[in-house]
Amino acid sequence: MWTRKAVTYTGLGTILVLFAPFINNLQLLLLGITLLGFVAVHSLVNTSPVRVNITRRFSDSQIFEGQEAEVELVIQNRGRSIGFLEIFDQLPHEVELVGGLNHTIVRLHRNEALLAHYRLKCHLRGQYQLGKPRLRLYNPSFLFYYESDVESESTLVVFPKIEELEGLDLSSDFPKMYQGAMPIRRIGTSGEFYSIREYYPGDDFKNINWRVFGRTRKLMVNQFEREDISDVMLVLDAREIAGTGTPVHNPLNYGCRAAAALVDYFLHTRNRVGLTIYGEAVESIGVDSGERHLYRLLTKLSEVRPAGALGLHTVVGELRNFTPRSPVIVISTLEQDPTVHAALREITAHGFKLTLIAPDTLEYDRQSRIISPAVYFTASAELDNTISEARSLGARALRWDPDSVLGPALQEVVK
Repeated sequence: MWTRKAVTYTGLGTILVLFAPFINNLQLLLLGITLLGFVAVHSLVNTSPVRVNITRRFSDSQIFEGQEAEVELVIQNRGRSIGFLEIFDQLPHEVELVGGLNHTIVRLHRNEALLAHYRLKCHLRGQYQLGKPRLRLYNPSFLFYYESDVESESTLVVFPKIEELEGLDLSSDFPKMYQGAMPIRRIGTSGEFYSIREYYPGDDFKNINWRVFGRTRKLMVNQFEREDISDVMLVLDAREIAGTGTPVHNPLNYGCRAAAALVDYFLHTRNRVGLTIYGEAVESIGVDSGERHLYRLLTKLSEVRPAGALGLHTVVGELRNFTPRSPVIVISTLEQDPTVHAALREITAHGFKLTLIAPDTLEYDRQSRIISPAVYFTASAELDNTISEARSLGARALRWDPDSVLGPALQEVVK
């Protein structure tokens, strides 16, 4: 391929050869012929393909949103010596280069190997393919070059950011027991004291701490460690409308972060967690526990994309195979889903302990002019009505502002 230098020399030489006869100037004619001859001779200089292998290594190929990954390129020359080789490592636009350069110029002798380093930062969950490194080999005069791609693709998995949750009681009222019950440091019913809190209507009188009442004249309730586990099913809305907004600010991304936080919380408190995703189709991962299951669920959350328009009612069939009276946590924008009311009634009718989290990005969409004020007020009123209906069915429902921390907001609705 031609460089700008070659194009300039060729253009200048052509102009001189064509213009010189008109002014009867032999020197300009000879100069133009010399320039064209120089370009012609150097076009024959070898810019044939080279045998270069490039291997990409990550310090960690699985990271969370906002974290950095170190990338190391191992460049090995398997052929002739190379005097001037330009290497450009192609990166997806969602990835930010924060250290070093993904572009380098090297000189390689035969069988020589070199290392190049740079750092990436990822702000958005996903599974990103780092493309084929591009090579550009120049001839000695820098008039021509040969360009090719090296087969060296790598995948970088970016998990949703996990918020640390504490003190949530979203477990089942009918839990399972371990073989030989084990304390799991959560509030529940057992013989081990955990803490005390203020009395709320409906609390069991036998748990009132009368000694504290005698000192403070305030009703306080004893809390104990749980010695059981629950099966928890998370239901995530991945419909096309959940992607409304920007690549970063949309209900689906915030829903994935909420789901990741809940998965991490329940698994680290020794519960079993499953995940159901609906949108273009219904995908379900059965309940399980352990670190391997955690990364399996996080990997699934990292690859979710908004698509389809299936309603919430499509997951009811999946829940029928789930443990009766267990916690079901639905994370959905609830917009443009005519089946949501019937689905909520059916889920609660089956006795599931329902918690509803609705990531609310309507205010951001209105301020960013993604939606009009009229659409904002209509959608906001519909969301409030759905939240109220869910609460009337006995569900714990939350209209969650993603700018606020999820943990305290959930604690307010599970009191």
